[in-house]
Amino acid sequence: MFSLLPLLLAASPAHAGDFVDVWVSTALEDTNVLAGPASGSPAANFVERGNATFFENYESRTTDDISRSQLVLYRRDDSYFKDWWTEAAFVLRYTPYLDPDNTDPGTNIEDDGSYVRLVRNLPGEDHTLSLTGYAVDSDRFALGYSYDLSWGGRAMFVKQVGAAPGVRLQWERKGSYAFVGAKTTIMDGIDRTTASDAALNTTFYGFLSGAGLNLGDKLKIEGNMGSFQQGQLDNVDANSPLYGDTIVALGLAGQVAFRSRTDMPWIQSADLRLYRNQPDSIRDNYMRHRSLDGIGVLVQSELDRLSHNLLDADSPSSTTIETGYAGDLQSLFIIGTSIIGVDLVYKDLPYIVFNVPGLTSEESIGSGYKTTPQLYGRLKLEHWFEAAHVTPGFGIGIMQPATYTTSDNKTVVQITDRDSEQVPDGQAPAAILSAVLGNQIDLSQSMVAITEVLYTLNNNHSNTDGNVRVLAPGYERNQIGFNLIMRARF
Repeated sequence: MFSLLPLLLAASPAHAGDFVDVWVSTALEDTNVLAGPASGSPAANFVERGNATFFENYESRTTDDISRSQLVLYRRDDSYFKDWWTEAAFVLRYTPYLDPDNTDPGTNIEDDGSYVRLVRNLPGEDHTLSLTGYAVDSDRFALGYSYDLSWGGRAMFVKQVGAAPGVRLQWERKGSYAFVGAKTTIMDGIDRTTASDAALNTTFYGFLSGAGLNLGDKLKIEGNMGSFQQGQLDNVDANSPLYGDTIVALGLAGQVAFRSRTDMPWIQSADLRLYRNQPDSIRDNYMRHRSLDGIGVLVQSELDRLSHNLLDADSPSSTTIETGYAGDLQSLFIIGTSIIGVDLVYKDLPYIVFNVPGLTSEESIGSGYKTTPQLYGRLKLEHWFEAAHVTPGFGIGIMQPATYTTSDNKTVVQITDRDSEQVPDGQAPAAILSAVLGNQIDLSQSMVAITEVLYTLNNNHSNTDGNVRVLAPGYERNQIGFNLIMRARF
């Protein structure tokens, strides 16, 4: 019997973009041409990825030199019932990687927000009520607005979780909206009645809500709030009455956004939206250069507040509420094909380490610690020469990192929840300066070439000399790197 597959393929031609959104990058990179292998810089290579300054990729979870793809099987249909319709997407994320120690290739495969969605059209224009179910992973359903400040995804739970499905009920009308939702995950739990250390399958919950109001087409006000069971206290003696207490996180976020023109899209991370890859809207060109006929201004500002109950570092037999704050101000000025971007970001130390949770796991920051917040600013300039298909750009940022100083006068800078370093003994923390100068050449509708030179000055970098932390050599503190990238999307 002959196969029907060739006939079916001939009758229904498909392009890669119908089902798969692919980013393929090859890159020659060096993190620091001044340093060598002994200083952690292995010289120019095609293996390592993620060479970027601290202020890049603020709205994305990956850098441009990472190869990845999303398999998206998408379907939208009118319902059998009047004024209803449905959509669904099966979304898998493939991320090839290279192990720099063994040069052993592999691929990470994970769900990236598969969902089913039932929508009811309500009276009036652009007016709907929808119910969305996230089948496996609801990481795209998070609170906060800028990706770097967002919270409520899988990282909110104290243990690594494989799945965190959820559901979202949302009303929308002409850009205004309101929603409520929930998500759950399963982790090893503690039976408080017996103080058992046995691993128990325990469900932990998250509840989310929010609303946004469009005041005309140029001003938008948004707010959301959530409550999450992060896990249980187990960093105490099993006989303690605190053993097994649930860590409950409460959060609030708000944003105000203004644009001078309606043809300037709001800034929103693609990693916080439903993934759609519809066959009837195949990309024939993924180059997206912002440009306007004239001048436009866009400003968005966000404020977040998170709190949770942790073990009290000053009174180990009790708990305390620790609160963290963060916020940002993002602005874009567009003049024709020129862009000027100015960003300011603030995060205090409790916010940075919120997902750990706490500076020391499950424990608050004690009164014996002196802390300072993280504050940084960034300036970005770029111009698109449309006829020449080139876009040179320059970015510079300066960060005053968050710090804590212990009772024995040891000072540590905390960049992210997992990235910290003790500064040299007797030295005050220093600001970190980074800059990137680059150029993008649009080679075709599907491919670009990128050249970048990166510089970072970090005088907090130290080495160990016996029992003392000393200032690292100049060639380690002054990092000059480069990226030569070819990237395609199809």
